[in-house]
Amino acid sequence: MNSIRILSKYLIPSLLIISALTLSLSAKAEGAPQGMPAEVIKAKPETLVSNLEAIGSLRANHSIVLTTETAGRIDSINFKDGAEVKASQTLFRLDSATQNAQYQEAAARVELSKVEYKRVNKLFKQKVSSETDLDSANASLKINQAQASYAKAQLEKLTLRAPFSGVIGIHDISVGEYVNAGQPLVELVDISTLKFDFQLPEIYLSKVKVGQKITIEAPAFPGKTYTGQVTAIAPKIEEKGRSLKVRAVINNTEQELRPGLFAKVLLEISKNDQAILIPEQALIPQGKQYFVMTVVDGKVAQVPVVIGQRKRANVEIVSGVKADDVVIIAGQLKLRPGSAVTPLFPEMLQASNQ
Repeated sequence: MNSIRILSKYLIPSLLIISALTLSLSAKAEGAPQGMPAEVIKAKPETLVSNLEAIGSLRANHSIVLTTETAGRIDSINFKDGAEVKASQTLFRLDSATQNAQYQEAAARVELSKVEYKRVNKLFKQKVSSETDLDSANASLKINQAQASYAKAQLEKLTLRAPFSGVIGIHDISVGEYVNAGQPLVELVDISTLKFDFQLPEIYLSKVKVGQKITIEAPAFPGKTYTGQVTAIAPKIEEKGRSLKVRAVINNTEQELRPGLFAKVLLEISKNDQAILIPEQALIPQGKQYFVMTVVDGKVAQVPVVIGQRKRANVEIVSGVKADDVVIIAGQLKLRPGSAVTPLFPEMLQASNQ
């Protein structure tokens, strides 16, 4: 087996050279240019996405700590820790016996004031009562209505409802416990969508736009990505770090992500569906200029190129190479502009290795 491997190691390259020489001799017989073999590829347009990379943290779309505006004794707790609740759902009820009695009293005074006002108004129309008596009855009715509204509002404050849909936290309050006004009771968080705040260097200010797509990766969920879009850009640059604050919104319908998680973000700033990418090894640097060798009519041509961004082992060619150009990616050191060359495409090399 070792002998076979050694033979294969030296035999395959030899066969490749023989194949290239055969092509060269065939070309010579036909009067076509022939020369040194070289590995080549045909340039093809590809999709190239430009991303900016940063880090940031997730925040809840809405998050509050529920408190009561009035002191009282907890009468009932109407949720389970960590459960989803709907907007306006009742979460806590405080003992309302006293406030309910005050409201009923105020409501009774309103009814009495209405009867009195109607009586005085009837007498006024009959010119038996004065306008002053009518105004006094009307004012008394409005005062009692206002007091009834106040009593009703105080009664309603004893029922705590969810201001928005979300996930309720873990509470440490028991039924029958006395709570003070402003005392924290439980946290409510909306995590159906999450805000993602991150910062970028100020030089990228012109490249960041509202509506751009982002992709985030959280270490807590390796291998998974989540998408969102930019919704806001800070109106000023932070002077200390010379950075720009950006906010995006992430769809979290599966509720896997949680506020406070650290994540890496890729911000898509551009997308080119017709980008020309070639292997970096095809570049020939000369000072500040780059060149590549191409095959034109069987001969080597050296052309200047302008490069763009690099992606893995490839580089974007902004100008100098167009689609379907044959680019030499190996063997350039043995070639000179104008010399004949025998191009070896990847499919030819693959076939020779099988």
